[in-house]
Amino acid sequence: MKKILYPGLLGEMARHGDTQKSLAKILGVTYASVCRRITGKKEWTISEIEKLCEYYGKDYYELFKNKD
Repeated sequence: MKKILYPGLLGEMARHGDTQKSLAKILGVTYASVCRRITGKKEWTISEIEKLCEYYGKDYYELFKNKD
């Protein structure tokens, strides 16, 4: 079974009706860049994390902590 990365972020995206495409626009990056980050193939930058925390009104642990 594949582990879901960033359940907090995915949950907030769902609650707000955001897609990976809309997240790319919010962050000012490409769709492919967001896809790589969500799948764990590329690390999030600090500025991206800060933008997402501000956008969703959540802290780092709420969005990016994997709940094992």
